[in-house]
Amino acid sequence: MQRVSGLLLLLCLCNSQLSFSQQAITTSNSDEKLVTVQAKDLFGSLKMLSEQTGEAVFFAADLANISADFYYFGDNDLTSIIRLIATHYQVNIEQLEDSLIVSQLTINAVENDKSINNAPSLPEKKDIPLEEVIISASSVQTKRARRYSVNNDVNPDDAVRVESISLMNAASFATNNLADSLLNVAGISASYDSAEARQVAMRGLSGDFIHVALNGMQTLAIHGSSLDSRGQNERAIAFDFNVLPSELFEKVDIVKEYSVVQDSGGIAGNINLYTSSAEQLMDEESQLNTMFEYSQTDFVDEPTYRGAFSWQYKRRHWFYMLGGSVNNKVTQEQGYNTYRWRHLDIASTDISQLSTDIQQKLQAQEVYFPRGNRYSIWNNTIKQQGVTAAVHYHGDNFSHKLDWLYAELNNQKQEYHLSTRGISSSALVAGSEQPSKITQLEIDEHDYLRFAEFENAQIATESRQINKTTQFSQLTWRGDYWLSAKLKLNWLLGSSKNELDVPKDEKVFLKGFSNLTTDYSPQLAHPHNSYGMDLQSSRQWQLDEIDIQANQSLIEQQQGNIGFSYQHGATLWQFGIQYKRFVDERVQKQQDDLYKREFNTGLLDSALDGELSKIVDYYKEVSWLGVNNSNVAKRYLTDIRLDSGDILDSQSYSLERINSAAWLQYEYQQDDYSVDLGIRIEHFDEQVYHAKNFESKNSCYSRPLFSANFRHALSANWQARLNVSENLTPVATKYFNPTKQPLSGITGYEVSNTALSAYESQQFTLQLIGNVDSHTQLVSSVYAKKLSGLINYQQLADDKNLYQRVNQATAWVKGIDIDLTHHLQPHITLNAAYSYADSERDYRFADMFKYTGQLEGLSKHVANFSVDYQQPTWGSRLQLNYRSGYISEINYQQIWVDQFETGFLPFKRINWSAYFALNDVLELNVGVNNLSNEYYREYAGQHHAIYNTTQAGRQYYLRFILML
Repeated sequence: MQRVSGLLLLLCLCNSQLSFSQQAITTSNSDEKLVTVQAKDLFGSLKMLSEQTGEAVFFAADLANISADFYYFGDNDLTSIIRLIATHYQVNIEQLEDSLIVSQLTINAVENDKSINNAPSLPEKKDIPLEEVIISASSVQTKRARRYSVNNDVNPDDAVRVESISLMNAASFATNNLADSLLNVAGISASYDSAEARQVAMRGLSGDFIHVALNGMQTLAIHGSSLDSRGQNERAIAFDFNVLPSELFEKVDIVKEYSVVQDSGGIAGNINLYTSSAEQLMDEESQLNTMFEYSQTDFVDEPTYRGAFSWQYKRRHWFYMLGGSVNNKVTQEQGYNTYRWRHLDIASTDISQLSTDIQQKLQAQEVYFPRGNRYSIWNNTIKQQGVTAAVHYHGDNFSHKLDWLYAELNNQKQEYHLSTRGISSSALVAGSEQPSKITQLEIDEHDYLRFAEFENAQIATESRQINKTTQFSQLTWRGDYWLSAKLKLNWLLGSSKNELDVPKDEKVFLKGFSNLTTDYSPQLAHPHNSYGMDLQSSRQWQLDEIDIQANQSLIEQQQGNIGFSYQHGATLWQFGIQYKRFVDERVQKQQDDLYKREFNTGLLDSALDGELSKIVDYYKEVSWLGVNNSNVAKRYLTDIRLDSGDILDSQSYSLERINSAAWLQYEYQQDDYSVDLGIRIEHFDEQVYHAKNFESKNSCYSRPLFSANFRHALSANWQARLNVSENLTPVATKYFNPTKQPLSGITGYEVSNTALSAYESQQFTLQLIGNVDSHTQLVSSVYAKKLSGLINYQQLADDKNLYQRVNQATAWVKGIDIDLTHHLQPHITLNAAYSYADSERDYRFADMFKYTGQLEGLSKHVANFSVDYQQPTWGSRLQLNYRSGYISEINYQQIWVDQFETGFLPFKRINWSAYFALNDVLELNVGVNNLSNEYYREYAGQHHAIYNTTQAGRQYYLRFILML
């Protein structure tokens, strides 16, 4: 912290010494040699100019838009371009600082300006009155316009709206990964792991419903979390944004509505990632951006070092790009962690001092006890590398692009836990040892433990070491070829692979006995334990057991598209076919309870010596004795090998899915309105393989999809869109598990159902987009989705002891999106985005259990707010993200034993960042992520009992960017 404070102080001193003027920046911008402006009206022309020069444009309130084609291609001489535009449209343009003021031309000015008198006649102005308008630079065209922006409507004449984020490889407002950048878009929120955004949700729906494409090809990146409750063991089909370095990407497009020319699979929406974009480089010259970052977090002494470069070159018809990124960091998350809440058989526990009512509830197994009930620390040493390359060719009637990306993420994780590990991992002693005694017990109105005092509680420490490597690679080839002036051919060929390898996952448990007080009182920030023993004394602990595990996962995808577009006047026909192959393979090997009998019967010495033991003092409130995992492995695991006989059936299987599609779409576009109508046919073939015997089961199904999208210009400032569509999303691989598994809490087994089909949706959206006044833009949407085929359980007709998942449930999701941007002045911008989503679905386990609640992963409220101050030489941003609570899992398998609902409580995150241009090629960035140091809280049960409460601290960063 002292180093960070000193750096921030030095930064302030450097800023006070900035002596170069605005004129110097303007002069440096003139080095950009070529500018292209091509538009059909005054507003469009000046918007293009704004995008390429960074000048904000203001229109007088009484100035209407003027229709007339304008084309300019030449040197970036702002004065000359302004004069040409003013002459062409017969308007007055004044340059004030870094802004352009556009107003009607006065009579005197017309009489005195011969060039305007000789200007060609223009069409009459439209009768519709226009209010004052502002257009601010979108910061995508030049290497110096590097502060990312969100363009709410990339193609305003299209019937489907596209929102685009320009990242550039050296964004001045730095983020940890792409998921952080996406939080600037209305309706998008994220889940977090070690204080970094990991998976995103859109319009309330989780990542399992979002289609993610990289350079045009659907893709999936998987990695996993340290906490089981955050999806470490089941990654589903949500894209893990922490796998790929953010510096490798230049642009992200977000599409919340659907037309049949898009890939299916995004019931919530589509996110399209791009590693290269030739349009961003206007000059025919070489460009090099390099970045170096130093960062520090609250809980870790070791700093993070991060570097990246991006080289781009454009020459005539060719564009070349090469980029790379290296990130070495250490993170720590710490908190209070619970496995699950469970009803217990208290066995021989002494409860004689408790009230009669409490004794009866305990004997009837009606009280929920916390399993694990532990203080936890997750240390993670991360090494991340990535490289991307591209070659683009743009000819008169032929263009194609080759994009390649490779990324590798290595994690060395060390976890330490101080927990209970008796009956079902509670504090009550298991086995034949001296029984525990509960001297005091308080429960809440839902029979969850609130406060308890135990004598002779069984406690444990767990020391876990994990080595994990993720490798991701993808190659795509996209192209367009004009067969004639009206007929175009386009194609995409791509292949990607994501391998997750966990060769080492070792847990070592120590056992001890102590008096214990557990306090889950709601007024506490997190639960609290008090122990009656010296937690750091090796004499109080003994070796109990060792568990080892290894995992391997492979995701492979191949995709091929070929399409035709026929343009005749305002009419466009599109036809195409598509092939996709998706493979998800997973194998888990495991040996549990190694040496447990030997340690507990004295066949092996369970005492700890100095070589094996280690004081764990990372946690802010308590320290305890753990072990040195490496030394334990050398002494006890040298001859232990995991082989095919150790495969865990319930976690080892594979799925192959072949998806073929064909589509036809009709589009008609005019200035005032546009429409597209389309149909798409999807066919799926799925095969599920068992990991041991390689037996397979297969199924197939087909679905037609329809879309109809309309746009109508209400005025020059306002437009409305109506979108009606159908879509589908394949279910996660976990639902095809072929292994017969016993169910806890009931007599029966879960069996596989390979006939599961995709989730389906019908969606209706109404949008209104426009300018409220000269300083305010509004984007608003109202939508409703009907989701069908959601998963529930039912009994098999011929065997009532067998249960399987079926596409049974239906849910409606209804919501609104509002995105408001207000310019207080040319340098200050406020952005507020709010999304509301509501849903209801039935969760059913045969005829035994029914619960009506929100859809899993859906947050009712998502809000983003930012304040930007941007000058050419410096700027600052303060950003707030909020996501309300949501259900993460409804667990049927252990009904009447465990909690059946798990979720997350509301979470907010505040980030601050700033940039300082030290000269025309060097920039300095500073910032603080997670400024308020929030707790990340999970809950259990409908009444939101505390489940897991963790913190990762603030992150302070200092970044240098060099642009050559």
